[in-house]
Amino acid sequence: MDGADGRGLLARFLYSKPPSLVGFRNLTPALLDEQVAATYAKHLAGLTLALADWTDPALIQLAPEADAVLLAFQKVTESRLGPDGSFAPIVKWASKRDGAVARIAGLLHLAAHPKDGWHKPIEASTMAAATELGDYFTTHALDVFTVMSAGPANESAVTVLAQLVSSNPAQFTKRELYRSLRPADFPEIGDLDPALALLEEHGWIRQLPPPPRSSKGGRPPSPRYETHPRIARGA
Repeated sequence: MDGADGRGLLARFLYSKPPSLVGFRNLTPALLDEQVAATYAKHLAGLTLALADWTDPALIQLAPEADAVLLAFQKVTESRLGPDGSFAPIVKWASKRDGAVARIAGLLHLAAHPKDGWHKPIEASTMAAATELGDYFTTHALDVFTVMSAGPANESAVTVLAQLVSSNPAQFTKRELYRSLRPADFPEIGDLDPALALLEEHGWIRQLPPPPRSSKGGRPPSPRYETHPRIARGA
């Protein structure tokens, strides 16, 4: 954890840790409304086409009232970053939350004005909605960092996650991963097991079903894993 945290990796994610629905999942969910899907596709395509020929980034301004809402949010953040503040356990993450909220506000603004949002200032109500999301992610970040610092496999899992984020594989085998890591961190290939189990528990990787065994015997293939799309995309 210390290595990845030192490189700023852990501070760059927005965390969500909802209760598990395993055992209570709706196995026959309603299909997405066709009109909703069509509207989403239309707006997303329109926004993409409208900005496709731009060579400079679009600059979205804040209305004075929205700027005041963001400033109030920043003051709350700053007041809680001290050694005795509630954000002390996640100070690196919390130092980035104001910027994340500003970017969320921009996304909400464009979602509300997909045709000409870059010509309109962000309104106070949009910024207020973004700060609510910021508070949500902050609460979950506090929980996630507490969980990550508790288990003995935590440091190993973060080391493995950092390696996966830097190499961006869509899939990998346990043997391939072992060869890419420092022997000092994982002297034996079996030392990866707790880290892989923890990353799978948190949804970063998923073990794939093994291929059919050959009738000729021999060594079984190394377990193969699929990575979360954010790792594969390098996001």
